[in-house]
Amino acid sequence: MDEVCGDWGSKLVALGTDGASVMTGAKNGVVSKLKGDRSYIIGIHCMAHRLELSFSDAMRSNIMFQRVELLLGGLYTFYHTSPLNRANLMNSFQALGHMRLVPTRIGGTRWVGHLLRALDHFLRGYQGLVLHLEQIQSSDAQNVRGVQQAKARKFYSTVKEAAIVRFCGFLHDTLTHLSNLSTCLQKSVITIADAHSALCSTQAVLEKYKTRQGPMMKVTTADSYEGISLTRIGDNKALINSQREVIDRLVESMTHRFQDASVGILQATKLVSFTNWPEPGDEVADFGETELETLVEHFKPILDSSGIHSESIPDQWTALKTLMYQDPNSQLKMSWMSVNRRYQHSFPDLLALFDLVMSLPPSTAECERGFNTMKQVKTDWRSNLNSDTLSDLLMVQLCSPEISKFDPTKAVTLWHNDCIRSRRPDFMDCEKAPRVEHEESD
Repeated sequence: MDEVCGDWGSKLVALGTDGASVMTGAKNGVVSKLKGDRSYIIGIHCMAHRLELSFSDAMRSNIMFQRVELLLGGLYTFYHTSPLNRANLMNSFQALGHMRLVPTRIGGTRWVGHLLRALDHFLRGYQGLVLHLEQIQSSDAQNVRGVQQAKARKFYSTVKEAAIVRFCGFLHDTLTHLSNLSTCLQKSVITIADAHSALCSTQAVLEKYKTRQGPMMKVTTADSYEGISLTRIGDNKALINSQREVIDRLVESMTHRFQDASVGILQATKLVSFTNWPEPGDEVADFGETELETLVEHFKPILDSSGIHSESIPDQWTALKTLMYQDPNSQLKMSWMSVNRRYQHSFPDLLALFDLVMSLPPSTAECERGFNTMKQVKTDWRSNLNSDTLSDLLMVQLCSPEISKFDPTKAVTLWHNDCIRSRRPDFMDCEKAPRVEHEESD
C-alpha cells in the first residue's frame, strides 16, 4: 500500500470485509487496528456475504428445503461420479430433442447462485431426468449394477412427488430475486444507498409470495409437470405453510443482517441516490438536512484535515437543491459525474463530501475479482512475473472498459511512438520486390 499511496492511512475512510472475527473483532480485528483513534473510519460487512448468510439462516431448519437439498446433491453425485450415467442422461435429452442440462453442484462460492442453477437445471431438464431414471431402474437395463438401480428407484420416487416439484418451483422464484439482488450488490459502481434500495424492493417482492404465486410456482402447481404425472398430490396446506415460513424467516433474517444500513451513518448516505430524492413540493426545503448533518459530523475530522470547509456544506446543499429542482427532469437526466462537471467550482465542499460517501464499499466483490483475475494471469507458466508487470496486467483486466466500448487508438499510438526502435506496423502489407533470377554465365 505504501508503494501505491504513501499517505493511504490518513485518507482511509472505510473498508469492506467479510464477517470473519479476524476482520471484525472489536479488540484485535483488522478494522479496529486500522481505526485506532480515528473514529470516523467505517468497517462495512460485505452485503453480498450478508445476503448469503441470510438465506442460510432462513433455510437452516426447514424440512422441505433439506429434502430438496439432499435430492439435488444426490443427483449431482449420481451423474458426476459415473460417466455411464452421464452419457445415458445425455442420450435421453437427445432423444427428447431437449437441451442437455446435467445436474450441477448446489454448493460453492455463491450459495444462492449455485443453488439457483441447480434448481433451474432440475426443472428445465425434468423430462430427460425422469426418462433416464425410469430406464435405468428397469429390469432389462444393461450394464447397470444393483446399487445404481436402487439409487435410481429412490431418486425416481422422490422427483415425482408433487410437494418436491412445487417447493422447487417456489425456491426457483425466490432465488431468482435473491440472485438478482446479489448481482446488484456485486456491481463495482453501486453505492450504499442503491444497495439498500435494492434490498428493500427485494423484500417487498418476497413478502408478496406469501399471498400469490411466482412464475415458476404457477407452472408446478398442477397435478402434472412437463407432461409427467406427479405422485402424492394430497393437500397443499403443509406446503403453503412451509413456504410462508421460509418467506417470514428470510425477510426477518435479511432485516437483522442489514439493520445497520437503515440507521446511522449508512442510512444517511441515501442523499447520493437520486431515487431517494422526493418529488418537487413542500418536502424539498427540509429534505436531507438531518442526513447531511450526520455525514458532516461523522467525517468532520478528515474533511477539515483535507482543507474542506465543513461549515459551508449546509448552505451549499440548499443552493444545489434549489438549482436541481428548477428543472423537474434534471434528476432523471443527471448523474453525479455531470453534477460534478457543472457545479464543481460552485459547491466544491459539498461535492467533495459526496465523493467521499460514494466511495464507501458496499461489498468486497472487487477484491474477490482481483484474486480471481490474479489466478488467471499468474499461472504456473507465468509464475515469475514481477510485481510491476503483474500490477499492470491486473489493472488492464480489472479497470479497462468492455471490448465493445474500447477505443484502441490511444494504445496503438502509444505503442507506435513510445519505443526505442521504430515500429513497422505496415511491414506485412508492403509489396515484395520482384525477384530477379540471373542466368549463370558460361
